[in-house]
Amino acid sequence: MRKSLLILSIFCIITSACKKEYGKFYDPPAGQASQIYLQLSQEPTLSTFVSAIDRVPGLKEELNSSGLFTVMAPDNNAFQEYFSTQLTYKSIESMPVDVLSKMVNYHIMKWMLFQGNFLNPGTSKTNFDIYKYESKTNNIYYDAMAKKAIFYPSKMLQVYTPEFYKYYHVTNQDYTDVYGLGSAVNEATGMNVLGASVIRRDVASGNGVIHVLDRVLTAPNTIAQELDTSPEYAVYNKFLRKYFLTYTYNAAATSAQGVNGDTNGDGVADSLWTRSYSTEVNLDNENPVNSLKQSVSVTAFIPSKEVFSEYYREKLLKNFFNEDDSIPIHTLQMLYKSHMSSTIDWPSKVFGGQAMNGLGDKIVLQKSDVKSIAMKSNGLMYTLNRMIEPAAFTTVAGPSFFKPEYWYFAEALMVTNTMNKLLSASSKYTVFAPTNKAFLSQGIYYTLKPVAATAKPGFFKLVSNIETPVALAELAEIIGNGIVPNAELTSAALGSGRHVYPALNGSFILADNGALRGSEPDSLSVMNSDRDLRQSNGYFHGINKLILNPVNTIFQLINSSLVTSVPQVNPQYQKFKELCAAAGILTKDFGGRITQADANKKLTLFVPSNQAISAAQAAGLLPLTPAGVVLTDEVKKRLAQYISYFFVSDQQIFTIGSLPGTFPTRKISAASTPAQTIYLKMTLATSGGITVVSADGVTAKVIEGNPTLYPQDRIAKDGIIQIIDNAFTSQF
Repeated sequence: MRKSLLILSIFCIITSACKKEYGKFYDPPAGQASQIYLQLSQEPTLSTFVSAIDRVPGLKEELNSSGLFTVMAPDNNAFQEYFSTQLTYKSIESMPVDVLSKMVNYHIMKWMLFQGNFLNPGTSKTNFDIYKYESKTNNIYYDAMAKKAIFYPSKMLQVYTPEFYKYYHVTNQDYTDVYGLGSAVNEATGMNVLGASVIRRDVASGNGVIHVLDRVLTAPNTIAQELDTSPEYAVYNKFLRKYFLTYTYNAAATSAQGVNGDTNGDGVADSLWTRSYSTEVNLDNENPVNSLKQSVSVTAFIPSKEVFSEYYREKLLKNFFNEDDSIPIHTLQMLYKSHMSSTIDWPSKVFGGQAMNGLGDKIVLQKSDVKSIAMKSNGLMYTLNRMIEPAAFTTVAGPSFFKPEYWYFAEALMVTNTMNKLLSASSKYTVFAPTNKAFLSQGIYYTLKPVAATAKPGFFKLVSNIETPVALAELAEIIGNGIVPNAELTSAALGSGRHVYPALNGSFILADNGALRGSEPDSLSVMNSDRDLRQSNGYFHGINKLILNPVNTIFQLINSSLVTSVPQVNPQYQKFKELCAAAGILTKDFGGRITQADANKKLTLFVPSNQAISAAQAAGLLPLTPAGVVLTDEVKKRLAQYISYFFVSDQQIFTIGSLPGTFPTRKISAASTPAQTIYLKMTLATSGGITVVSADGVTAKVIEGNPTLYPQDRIAKDGIIQIIDNAFTSQF
């Protein structure tokens, strides 16, 4: 029995000793300050803050432990001022414990940071926040619209120092513009915290440090929470939430909260979620990071309720059948990205024209454009008296974002990044935008729900009755065929005479008195209802067919010269094809000897007409080439060289708009040496149609006037084919 009592006595001594607090059982070294709570208690001007700590369960004990803390302690005057402006709570005692706990813990930072630590936060300060520090407050937010509890990491305290102002080029006026009058930078202590001045710094304690504030801090919302909770942004936030907000279940946070996770007060612990915005700038991240995982802050430029409501009513709904669901997502995506920035943009930067939005557009605002500015937990939030429209809406492709019949075209501009090429204010463009029906007529369609469960939304076509994605490169070529750079073309200019315009992707648009065609001989009409739409850097015209890419190479067009074998290929190439066959070069791109030799360049082929070749053969100036004829190797070689002369290198020559000049052909001159290959040349004159002059002075004309029999300007993947009236037999 006595042995049992002895063991019990020892157990009681041990357990009671373990419960002793720092400074009572473990004596601090001589001269060391007491722990934080006792240090705070000894400051008469901090008594209100101490009473607040006393009401938070467990906080006094935690601050008496051996942990390291930094406390931003508002003095009594700060609390008096705070409660004088509050409508709900007028004293510490009137505040609910959960509300009080969040407020008090927001003033307490993890780790011990003196002023010198804030002034010198580290050596790696490139493009990341140097003023945000983790507090003890965790913020779980109940998203009432989604009926989900949202988890966030600890709230961040924002401590401003001279180092911060220098690094971000922030002025005293910037600080006042954001935090209001009376929030000037405290030059004596070199520290401000979210508009509060540090009026006394570096009060050391045994387990931390205290800095005294002249204001009580209120943990700010994220920008997304502000959009959720303020009626000012309800209309703006509607589309943002509907199309760009997603939720992800947070298993780790749900498990960690235990039984304390009842955020909506129904007595049941809630599952916790995280929210993400697909507008690239995540407006709901307490501590955003960039691609290098560096902490950053963002900026949101949010139009006021009146401004956005008018834009929504007058520009969005009116252009999309007065139906919300008819407004294209890409139009909304561009609009929302134009109001966001992935950097922190203080007023002097914004008003100085140095801010850029999420689209890379320059933000130009005057002070009169700004209704208010507020610092949120993840960045600055401007409320505007005007909209910030993306450059895409005002530049040459802009109408496609507000006309339902060009939905496909606008989406194609976005997914292929072609839109970025059209934004330059200094460059000029003309856009021929095909309608949705034009895409559909070629079997190209867009779907949000592809047949394959793993496929993403996008453009598709049926290949052997199988839904197949349209490659972005193909899509870019199709829409690029209808974009003319360096030209502002009106329908009046297009309807007068014949013109050739190089397209954005290296193809061409041919205008013949108002009728348009591209590489394939389709007729493309400018739509009367949507022509001559003037934009900031060019003209927009709607067209009713796609301007297609060339289907065939020069070789393929010549090799399939019979009209029965390939539609739209004229039989006028037949005699030239026979010559190629007889020369033994009608095999895979002229035997790889002519066009493949200039694989990265374009050519022009001047094909002698059937009549010109037949006449030369009848005169004995060219070998006869009936089916089955066999020529000697010498004649084949001469004939192959002769054929090479009709190919002009690195030139695409049209019957209109071409410049005169002398150009090399693909025929090798007898003057060539092993060290240098010399090509014979051909001269073009363009007065009164194209005249071709051979190296020995013989002339030929490109046959015009009857495109059915003699097609001009036939565009192939690798060049142009013209038909001439002379066989240039001297070259044989």
